[in-house]
Amino acid sequence: MHLGEAQRDMRRAYVNGGVGIFASGLVWTLSGLVTMNISLTAGMATLFFGGIAIHPISVLLARSVYRRGKTRSPNPMETLALQSTAFLIIGVVIAFLVSSTFSHWFFSIALLTVAARYLVFQTVYGMRLYLILGVVLMCIASMAFWVPGVTPAFIALTSGIIELLCSALILVPAKR
Repeated sequence: MHLGEAQRDMRRAYVNGGVGIFASGLVWTLSGLVTMNISLTAGMATLFFGGIAIHPISVLLARSVYRRGKTRSPNPMETLALQSTAFLIIGVVIAFLVSSTFSHWFFSIALLTVAARYLVFQTVYGMRLYLILGVVLMCIASMAFWVPGVTPAFIALTSGIIELLCSALILVPAKR
């Protein structure tokens, strides 16, 4: 399978990746709300356990709402997407370790990891939108390090809302 064919297959199966961005946006938004209304620790747990559910939720949405969700196998771009999951796990572990000293950095470090994965998704889906989304999320994540007064809830909510808006750009015009 050639690169362009593999990317088309991924776009078809996963609705241009919009269902994954949507599921991620829901998790980040919920994590921000939990952080605001309960505690940072509860928000961190929400992101962790919600993050585990992102892929299953996105596959369920692709299959049930859009009647998609399976690639022709073997698709090397699906393998690349799966392999890039290791970076997410490593990033969240680092975020948890750093949060024992700098708790307000947890969401930013986790978000930098997600943003970096979106850069990989530019290749997986063959869409520049992922480059833009990754860079925007990196800028938001960096605010916690450089802008005084930026709260963890702000980082989580802002990134979640941006992902939800981005998913709407992809999913609204998608054919069911």
